[in-house]
Amino acid sequence: MRTGFFAILFASAAVLVSAAPFPLLQGAAAHAHHQAQADHHLQQAETHLNHAETHSNHANTATANGNHQAAAHHTAQYNHHMQQFDHHTAEHERHQALADHHAQFVHHRSIDELD
Repeated sequence: MRTGFFAILFASAAVLVSAAPFPLLQGAAAHAHHQAQADHHLQQAETHLNHAETHSNHANTATANGNHQAAAHHTAQYNHHMQQFDHHTAEHERHQALADHHAQFVHHRSIDELD
């Protein structure tokens, strides 16, 4: 009986904690967060594009050599990396737009204003 009570107590506490809202980032913190995410996704997109190009070259070489199994493998890898490239490019654009939006609300003070 006690075990069931404590199990329900802990489960209900876990549900309440998981339902708590995350603090919203605003101003400079929001701008920095989204800019970092945009930069990360841009780097990931470039990495996947480079991998896709490598697999495309390997697929072409395999096709030229008559190795259709290797060509199919590299073509599948090329397609995978291009999908990842598209995903990260879209995420980069989304986060960059949010970073640019939040940058409007970050007020920079000149050195003269600090005196």
